[in-house]
This record gives sequence, structure tokens and C-alpha cells, in this order.
Amino acid sequence: MKQTNAISRRSGTASRLRAAILAPLLAMLLALPLAACVGSSLGVGVGVGTGGGGVGVGVGAGSTSVGFGAGGIGVSLNSYGDFLNNGPNEAYLNNKAGIKQLNDGNFEAARKIFTDTLEKYPDLPDSTYYLGLTLIYMDQREAGFGLLKTYREPLYYRATSAVQRSATYLEKKPELTAEKIHKVMNKERRDGFDRDLQERLERNRDW
Repeated sequence: MKQTNAISRRSGTASRLRAAILAPLLAMLLALPLAACVGSSLGVGVGVGTGGGGVGVGVGAGSTSVGFGAGGIGVSLNSYGDFLNNGPNEAYLNNKAGIKQLNDGNFEAARKIFTDTLEKYPDLPDSTYYLGLTLIYMDQREAGFGLLKTYREPLYYRATSAVQRSATYLEKKPELTAEKIHKVMNKERRDGFDRDLQERLERNRDW
């Protein structure tokens, strides 16, 4: 009986160690594609908490900060909570410039940037998402919400579902301003990414 208990304790310890190792590795793997988009001078750091088992990955490039945690992913660019998740380096830079134009109120310039990016990189989720929001700002709500409902992140089911579901719901709220729609959509999208990442960490923790 003592031998069985010892084996059980060793097995439980091994499982916890495996989870502690896999979690930061998974977070790092998720960070690498985004790091490639931002540039070669990017720094990436991983930290694991021994108490609650939390994992944090920090990436920095110039004035843009990237945060990953047990519940967060994306590049936070401004007070609206805008962030970019994916795409080749050129597309990332284009989308970042487009977001600046959008938030500066230069809607036609933003529309052109996102449209041109989609012509070169069809179905790119970030460009699709922000072109949809831009069209809503331009009072082309039907087209904007229609585009948001086609948004798809192949590796992020929860984020995809959150954007499509929110677009369907908000389309029925004509009293909402474009600014309010923008903030609500960003929050729902980020929450979707958070749930995707959390579920991945939990699956690997139970390995």
C-alpha cells in the first residue's frame, strides 16, 4: 500500500511538472508568429509563477507592447483596445497604419489601406475586421456588419464566434454609435482570444 501511494504521489508530481513546463512553451509558440510579424529586434520573455501556476509572456518592440497571459493575447494599440493578431510583416504594418487612420477620423484613408491589404492578402482576419469597422464609421453599416460576419480566425474558434455573434447582435441596434460598436466589438474579440488561449493551456495542463 505504501508503495502504491508513493507511486501515486510521484505520478501527480510528474503531471504538475509537465503542466508547468508545457504552459510556458505553448505561450512561447503562440508568441513566435506575432514576433516574426513585428521585426527581428523583438525581445520575448517568459515567466512562470510557482504559486498559482500563472504564465506570462512579454514581447516588446519600440512603443508597441504585446501581452500574453493565461487570459490575454494581442497587441494593444490605443484606448479603444485595438489589437492585431496575425499576418505577414507587410500586412501587420499596413493594418497598424490603417488603425491609426481610423482612430484619427480619416475613414477613407483607412478604408483604402485595409482594402489594398485584403487585395494582396485575401481573407486576412485583421484586415477584414477593421475594414468592417471602418465601413460602419462611414455609415455603410449593412456592408460593415456583413463583412464582420464573414470574419474567421482559423486557429481561434472562440474569437471567430465572438466577432460573428456580436456583429449579428449589434447590427440590430441602430441607436448605437460607431464608437460604441467599435469598443464593444474589440472587447468581445479579445475575450474570444482569451478563452481560446485559456482552453489551450488547460488542455495541455491535463496532458
